[in-house]
Amino acid sequence: MRYPDAQLRANHRPADLIPASVHPGEVVVIQAPPRSYAGPILLTITIAIGASVVLIVLAVTFQIAAAAAAAAVPTVGGAGVSLKLARKR
Repeated sequence: MRYPDAQLRANHRPADLIPASVHPGEVVVIQAPPRSYAGPILLTITIAIGASVVLIVLAVTFQIAAAAAAAAVPTVGGAGVSLKLARKR
């Protein structure tokens, strides 16, 4: 409803919101629309996806830095370093 008197013309007058001493034909009741949760939900999803992307980028960056350091060690001191996963015995 775009105009203040649109509720009157459409006979939308909730009886529980009108005081007893007022004529119902002279009242325009304006109610706030229900809250939309689309914004907060999308914001939460965006933050979660962004945080996971940041963690993946940090993990890849750390892996590349560790591999570069392991490749550079033999040229500096002549010692060899290799990165291996721990094996269960």
